[in-house]
Amino acid sequence: MNKKVFIIFFILFVGILSLILTIYNSHGESYKETTINGILVKGDNTRYKVKFIKKIDGDTIIVKFNNKDLKIRYLLIDTPETVKPGVKVQRFGPEASELNGKLLNNAKTIEIEFDVYQKEDKYHRGLCYVYADGKSVQEELLTAGLAEIKYVKPPDVRYLERYKKAQNKAKSNKRNLWSNS
Repeated sequence: MNKKVFIIFFILFVGILSLILTIYNSHGESYKETTINGILVKGDNTRYKVKFIKKIDGDTIIVKFNNKDLKIRYLLIDTPETVKPGVKVQRFGPEASELNGKLLNNAKTIEIEFDVYQKEDKYHRGLCYVYADGKSVQEELLTAGLAEIKYVKPPDVRYLERYKKAQNKAKSNKRNLWSNS
């Protein structure tokens, strides 16, 4: 009788352990696939060439992605507000918006990259890393002290360490948001 109970518990234990490992692995390293503007996006390191249409502010733009407009909200950063209804223009907001526009308007190639899990926010904006001629726009804004790291939601943290270094550089140089004035 004890042998049968042991076997039942052992099988039950192995089954539960297998289920836990399956759940962990499916949320650990695999990608959540989503279709955006008719393109299946995995969230790997693929960079998609887009056409820059319009700058909204320091951390939001509109691009042409697969021949359709897509509003993009930059991953992992936030810039001071300039156009949010009901919110006054914030200190260094115009400068962040201007630098964002300058980087994108002067670039020959604009690319976007999605992270592993969340591809869109509740407003249906694409959540992306943005590149102007191969340079990270987020990193440029952070280095200039015109953005700060915010809205960190694992597992979408591919460039977080790189961005922390850029922000720390701006802080140590007391640039813009990190200045005492």
